[in-house]
Amino acid sequence: MKTRVVAVLLVLVAASSLTFAQDSQTLILEHANIVNPLSDAPVLNQTIVLRDGKIQSISSVPARLPGERIDLRGAWVLPGLIDAHVHLEGIDAAQRMLSLGITAARSMLVRGYADVGLRALHIRGDVDIPTILAAGYPVLASPVRFKPDISAIFLDHPALDDLRKLERIGPDGARRIVQAIAGRHVDWIKVFANERAGVLETDPSTRNLNDEELRAAVEEATRLGLPTAAHAYSDEGVMAAVNAGVRTIEHGSLITEPTLKLMKDRGVCFVPTLYGFSITPGPNASPQERALEPRVKLLLDRGRRAVAIAGRLGVPVIAGSDSGYVGDEPSVIDEVIQLASTGLSNLEAIRSATSLSAECLFISSAKGALKPGLDADLVAYPDNPVKDLAVLRKPILVINGGKVFLRKLPD
Repeated sequence: MKTRVVAVLLVLVAASSLTFAQDSQTLILEHANIVNPLSDAPVLNQTIVLRDGKIQSISSVPARLPGERIDLRGAWVLPGLIDAHVHLEGIDAAQRMLSLGITAARSMLVRGYADVGLRALHIRGDVDIPTILAAGYPVLASPVRFKPDISAIFLDHPALDDLRKLERIGPDGARRIVQAIAGRHVDWIKVFANERAGVLETDPSTRNLNDEELRAAVEEATRLGLPTAAHAYSDEGVMAAVNAGVRTIEHGSLITEPTLKLMKDRGVCFVPTLYGFSITPGPNASPQERALEPRVKLLLDRGRRAVAIAGRLGVPVIAGSDSGYVGDEPSVIDEVIQLASTGLSNLEAIRSATSLSAECLFISSAKGALKPGLDADLVAYPDNPVKDLAVLRKPILVINGGKVFLRKLPD
């Protein structure tokens, strides 16, 4: 009797395995020219097999197995781009980002945990939502005085309401805010070492969190297993953030070589968001935008200089758009092109939005390159983007987690 039960179980297991094999999703991309950021040279006429949302194989040998086939006819394939600094607050914005070939992004400030919600939709399997690394609200010295208004943090976390009435949150308040944000299962914590640059009322060279508050926030995030990103501009603010233990510096326009050497020594990555400072006010610009123009120009000039020094020192520079992807707002492609204009090679600029970004954001085990075992996030282009970065604006195929999101292949 026992032998018969075992035999029946083996049959059931075999049937289950067969069903799984039949149900698995296999996509075969044929005649692909590959630009792998981990390599200096392209690889031509390859077959890429995607299975169950992962890259199964890349080979010059045609794949003889069942599955949907797409003949790329010599199109150029990159891993999906990564935007290291976004402000996504809606599904439409996420879809626009994905339509540009950007398959992953790190949120750096939203209200109401919209980024956590978008991440949940992606995890559920929605093909129209990219991978999102969520941060929710930032840690600020005085949340009620921040612009734009983020006082909704006290509605999402009523237990923090006593901090609303304080002049500064203090180290204890910093820890409590980190704990509250972490409780929403975010992936990163963002801290403000300096004030904002984009409003006239604040000076980006002025500190926001002081050393004690900054250290408390980063230590608490580290204790909870979360990396930290610092909004910072000045040498003082960046040094304080680096000494506190942050992983990335956002903006950093005013920093000088000694600070960049410290970043290099501590393994801190630089997200300069240059393109956002290159946008000049149009004819319909507001009085505030016009008044900010000299400041923005200074930040662009100093930021470009900082990126050039970072490149010489070997500080990892990664691409972040600082965009909400609403309407015709800029994308990480604009930032890649801007970074190349500072002296980075085209391939180095592409790495800033692929393999290097994945490494700095701790997702290189799944994103940023083309090799077996990584997520099947791929973008195809009609020409080689290493020769002309403007090609990045013309994706003809976007695959998100092994599923086709956009297909504009020529007939």
